[in-house]
Amino acid sequence: MRRLLCLLSLMTAASIGASFHMPRTEPALSDIARTTMIRSKRTPLRMTQPSEDTEMPSTSSFNKKRIIPIAVLTTISATTIAAFTGHLPGPLIDATAPPFFANLPFGVLFAGSYEAYPQTLIYRDLGATVISIVGASLFVKACTYPVTVGKLQPRDSRKIIHTFSAPLFILVWPLFSNAYGARVFASIIPLMNALRLYLAGTGGTGDNNNDRSTADGSENELAQAISRSGNAEEALGGPFVYVMVLLFFTFFCFTDSPVGVISIATMAAGDGLADLIGRRFGSNNKWPFNKDKSVAGSTAFVSGALVASFGLISWLTGFGVMDPLDLNTIDLFVRLLVISVVCAAVELIPAGDDNYSVPLSAAMLSSYLLT
Repeated sequence: MRRLLCLLSLMTAASIGASFHMPRTEPALSDIARTTMIRSKRTPLRMTQPSEDTEMPSTSSFNKKRIIPIAVLTTISATTIAAFTGHLPGPLIDATAPPFFANLPFGVLFAGSYEAYPQTLIYRDLGATVISIVGASLFVKACTYPVTVGKLQPRDSRKIIHTFSAPLFILVWPLFSNAYGARVFASIIPLMNALRLYLAGTGGTGDNNNDRSTADGSENELAQAISRSGNAEEALGGPFVYVMVLLFFTFFCFTDSPVGVISIATMAAGDGLADLIGRRFGSNNKWPFNKDKSVAGSTAFVSGALVASFGLISWLTGFGVMDPLDLNTIDLFVRLLVISVVCAAVELIPAGDDNYSVPLSAAMLSSYLLT
């Protein structure tokens, strides 16, 4: 047994010793791999610099994305603080009393004495503002996204937003309270839309010419959706005038009188439907004095303005947020029809911008016929 163990140990030692003395062989490499290894050893390490054409993310592009959220948060916070600190009036007490804003610029435009702004109404108007902003953003996104994927033409998207955005905004006015300061909360929505259009038309900063042709992120999508030719600067034309008119009538009229509602409805539904219907059904019935307008478009203008004005006034008076007019239904309908027909004629004039000529005409006519 001992001899067997000794024999096994000797054989093991011999095999180990042979393995140490056996020459090691590298695995065979192909000529291509060997050449690559040699070249890589001889080639020095070089740092490549980005070319001038390479687009690098800039700090300004990230800052532009924060402008809208910061502006919304700042404006809502400032308005809420003003309401809590008594700088915004509450519900009206006496319309014949001295003006609340008598010691402020343009204070003579406001008359009446007001109660303090209750906390319950402040929270209500704050909630209505947030709901309106979210709803407006979703509506615009629903109209602009199909343009980016090629499902909708920019001009159609532009007119859909033009036709429905303002009337839909008026539909949420009953969510706001009867406090006079509620109009300030409501004015935040068109004010933020005006800021979005400004960023869409200028590219956010306007530091160079390239920034003016395109905007950033959602503003780029908005600019493409509301422009006729794809030029982002078109956002600063008719669409910007549109939201500024909406801002004006929201702040100065709101639910006090039907003048603002009729002016907004005529500008939005009347002018918007005139273009949508006229381009599809007006090729064979152009007006002889204005080949850019058609009988079909003018008919759609009158119909849209009349239905929108009558419907929105009925909506607001039905909820009790606007005082009923001293007119029966037929008399109101006839007067709104006259306003719509005259404004449709104004829209045919080949001069000026109908985004301000139409609502201005509607405001003067409704002030005369309805108040």
